[in-house]
Amino acid sequence: MPKRKFYGSRRNTQVTLEPELAIAIIGITSSIADGDGLGHKEDYVLGEMLCSMAGFEEYSEQDYVELHNRAVEILQQEGIDEAFNLAIACLPNQDYKEAAYVTALVVIACDGDVPDEEAEFLANLQDALNISNKRAEEIFEEVYGEEEEEEETERQRKHKRRGKKGRR
Repeated sequence: MPKRKFYGSRRNTQVTLEPELAIAIIGITSSIADGDGLGHKEDYVLGEMLCSMAGFEEYSEQDYVELHNRAVEILQQEGIDEAFNLAIACLPNQDYKEAAYVTALVVIACDGDVPDEEAEFLANLQDALNISNKRAEEIFEEVYGEEEEEEETERQRKHKRRGKKGRR
């Protein structure tokens, strides 16, 4: 997949996006960063991510469908790069930028594989959103740290149970 341009030359467009729509566009775009289309798993994870974010609490299932459809429509009208750059430019503050980054991170990692194209996409997105390396690491820990801790705790429990059975 060609390298995604961030803040590249934007056509003079009159389109302005509300932050929720911008985040949805970034989420959809991140799901195709590896050159594959938007898969069912990525689409599901994107919906789940949006459900869990502030600003989306009042959305009904129909609201999510409409948001997704509007995002796809803008991607088709503007083109992927233009819609993506527009989405980044429409995020009003750091909280929304970090929410967009978290969304992209979770959508990309949902299949358990982060190929080079997706890793490069995330690095470029991080730069475009002005998220420092330190903050990106903190975000990663916030998103995946608890999950890793739970897995490690479960491994330790299993190991202890096996050890107790062997001593009997």
